[in-house]
Amino acid sequence: MENETIVQFVWFETVGDNLEFMSLWDEYSKEMRKVQAIKLQQEIGKKRGSRYLSQHSCYKDDFKFVFKKERRSAHFPEVEMKVRQLGGYTQSQIQCKHDSRKNESKIFVFITGADVNIDVFRHFTNYRFLNIYDAYFESSNYNYILEFFVENSHVEEFMEQLKMQNRHIESGMYKECVLQSV
Repeated sequence: MENETIVQFVWFETVGDNLEFMSLWDEYSKEMRKVQAIKLQQEIGKKRGSRYLSQHSCYKDDFKFVFKKERRSAHFPEVEMKVRQLGGYTQSQIQCKHDSRKNESKIFVFITGADVNIDVFRHFTNYRFLNIYDAYFESSNYNYILEFFVENSHVEEFMEQLKMQNRHIESGMYKECVLQSV
């Protein structure tokens, strides 16, 4: 497909201060934002520390994602953190390109297992939009990543539906982090 978009997902888990992480993240991502679109989201309700999910989007022909695998990156020298690359994904269904609204929550579902029927998730109720990402590289950690936009008043019912599909999935609720402009 001409000009196909690849989205690279990366998790960052830190026990450090959120403001410190965001400051370092902003400085690190400044150069990357010149060539790729980046979204950074923080998981809501995490008991210990913080988990962030970044989405780096660019066209397939321009895809050159480089991220150090070092335990402590030179870009984040003072923050104790684990970095986990989830891999590259294509966008097979995009219903929403904007960030979640104030009355919405964003719920990511990470699916392993090629035998999982994605149509089951399309038939869930209580969500407004669904973005679906399919694994592009064989080394991607998940077969699919689903991004649901759910009104806050329906999150509980939505999560109940999700619990019934507990085979081969992980999930989390996220909010966008505001990134400084370049």
